[in-house]
Amino acid sequence: MLNPERGGGTAGAAPASGRIREAGVRVENGTAERRDRSLAPAVTRAAAILDLLAERRGQAASLAELARDLGLAKSSVSNICNALVEAGMLRRTPEGFGLGRRLVGYAEAYLAGVDIVREFHDVCREHGGSREETVQLAVLGESGLEVVYLARRDGRHPVVLASQIGRPLPATTTATGKAMLAELPPQELALRLEASGPLPRLTANSITEPAELRRDLAAVRERGYALDAEETLEGLLCLAATVPGTAARGQAAAVSFTGPATGAAADRRRERAQRLRDLARDLGARLGAPEIR
Repeated sequence: MLNPERGGGTAGAAPASGRIREAGVRVENGTAERRDRSLAPAVTRAAAILDLLAERRGQAASLAELARDLGLAKSSVSNICNALVEAGMLRRTPEGFGLGRRLVGYAEAYLAGVDIVREFHDVCREHGGSREETVQLAVLGESGLEVVYLARRDGRHPVVLASQIGRPLPATTTATGKAMLAELPPQELALRLEASGPLPRLTANSITEPAELRRDLAAVRERGYALDAEETLEGLLCLAATVPGTAARGQAAAVSFTGPATGAAADRRRERAQRLRDLARDLGARLGAPEIR
């Protein structure tokens, strides 16, 4: 519902001109008028009210604030808000109006119908399916130190991978695994390490000492993405980033770019990492994650 093109903080009012555009109205001489493009002005204005309140992250807004920010008459905004209260989409507060509980039910119904694999492929298409990297989607096991790959999308130059759909791999050698391990609470990470025994060595570059792994995970948190530099399979460099919001829903997920460890693609690591984070962010948004500002 939120529009990333809008600026501003979580509680501050946005410029009236932006709100007017979103509400489907225009203001001339202080009077709000319909825009021809809105087939149902009242519905468009109701959506704009919900959008504005969502941006305030739980802070209610008074009738005067809503009318000012939307460039609408207070009487019109009052009628819409009262109708939304009756529908359970808004609630009255001492400060004015806040989002209602019924919206939670809508959100749960939406998330229940979301297929992460389908959304992954859709996002990959949106981000350009002709890139040279192979893109993968993986999830972290509920316990232990394994990841399972759910989906893969080959780029222009497919590479031979150690991963296969449905096959578990060590989280400590894979970029997807390390991206997700880096976000675990310290106590949970310690429990997983203790229960899993010695860390596996798949190549000469694999991390096999818990202390070294913790240092690597700290570096992941610092730079915002994880690296598998020939740690799972020699000759391959993999970058991974977590999908926002998935851990909170009970199943952490990460996406990765994989390509040759040498050559032009490897030299453009920073640019690739930014594209990867953008893809992960957009996938998270499709799955219902809050907008990252």
